[in-house]
Amino acid sequence: MTIFHQNGHITAEGFFILVTEKADEMQRLELSEHLAFCDRCLEQYLNEMERITLLETEESIAKKVIKKVKHKTAFLAHKRFGTAVAAACIAMVLWTSGAFSWETMLEQVYRVEDFGEELEKISWENQNAMHNVSQKYQEILYKLDRRENVHHGKE
Repeated sequence: MTIFHQNGHITAEGFFILVTEKADEMQRLELSEHLAFCDRCLEQYLNEMERITLLETEESIAKKVIKKVKHKTAFLAHKRFGTAVAAACIAMVLWTSGAFSWETMLEQVYRVEDFGEELEKISWENQNAMHNVSQKYQEILYKLDRRENVHHGKE
């Protein structure tokens, strides 16, 4: 059985085994690779697929699917409604507790300002401490330098 013509295109037998799914794995691989780059054969393959009669689904299956979709839709609607109700309850509790009141917000602003002032104060203190450490270090180096000069008889 040849699945390709001399010119490289798929034969009628090749289309038949591909459409009826009777091709082995190697044949399927070769045919699908050819269809990936040959537009002419791909178009013919699609025409062959249109000729195949599709199976009609049983009405009972369709009813089951529709029922399941309706059930899932109702479940999702209830879930979204429950989420909205929970969010509204949390917002109401926060609102009535005064979390969104002007006094609370101003108090938080003042706390932030106080924190900023404290942070600036600590920064200045650290800067002064570093300056003092630097001065002490320079004094120590100066004394060591003087001792070395005295020890070698330079002073």
